[in-house]
Amino acid sequence: MANRKGVFIGAYVPAELKRALQQRATSEHRTLSQEITRILEEAVKGPRLPPNFVERRAPGQLPRRRDSDPLPRRRRDDLPYKGPQGGGTGGGGGEG
Repeated sequence: MANRKGVFIGAYVPAELKRALQQRATSEHRTLSQEITRILEEAVKGPRLPPNFVERRAPGQLPRRRDSDPLPRRRRDDLPYKGPQGGGTGGGGGEG
């Protein structure tokens, strides 16, 4: 018998639900047990990051957007900075 970590939880589910879960697990290269464990963990702990995704932002930090990027951080081929009013500053094509 395999050495398993955890406890067994049994449940009767409709056959179509089992097939759908099996297909989803197969498409993500996981076992059915791993997929059910992932779903239960997300239900209890909340959603998590996709596999192989590294969170680089500090907790509570919002994602950066074009309108909030300061002009010195722009790259030469990026769109021009529009600012909070939406008007262009004409700095597109600068060096950086």
